[in-house]
Amino acid sequence: MDFRPTEEQELLRRTVREFAETEIRPHVREWDEQQRFSTELMPKLAALGLLGIQYPEQYGGAGMSAIDYCICIEELARVDPGIALSVAAHNGLCSSHIFLFGSEAQKQQYVVPLARGEKLGAWG
Repeated sequence: MDFRPTEEQELLRRTVREFAETEIRPHVREWDEQQRFSTELMPKLAALGLLGIQYPEQYGGAGMSAIDYCICIEELARVDPGIALSVAAHNGLCSSHIFLFGSEAQKQQYVVPLARGEKLGAWG
């Protein structure tokens, strides 16, 4: 069994790493001191497909694999674990439950805007 990442996965890693370094790293200390999540970051995360990582394109997602999901979260966490956790909670704790167990109408109503980054999901 070959465990090496594919060329596509290496490209994904470089892309998310570059994004995290340029869009997140310069603001980490400020956001941490202010104890806030940057809503200005949402459209940028969405544009990369990071708010709908594993959801099919028909639901506004990027259609990536579980390994791709791990790569994305890992690269975000290298720079800001808080952002990584927020993206993971959005994708995993919120959107995934609706995607896995919701009706088609619920998926259209909730998963589509969540995956597109029009709404930010959480879990409570």
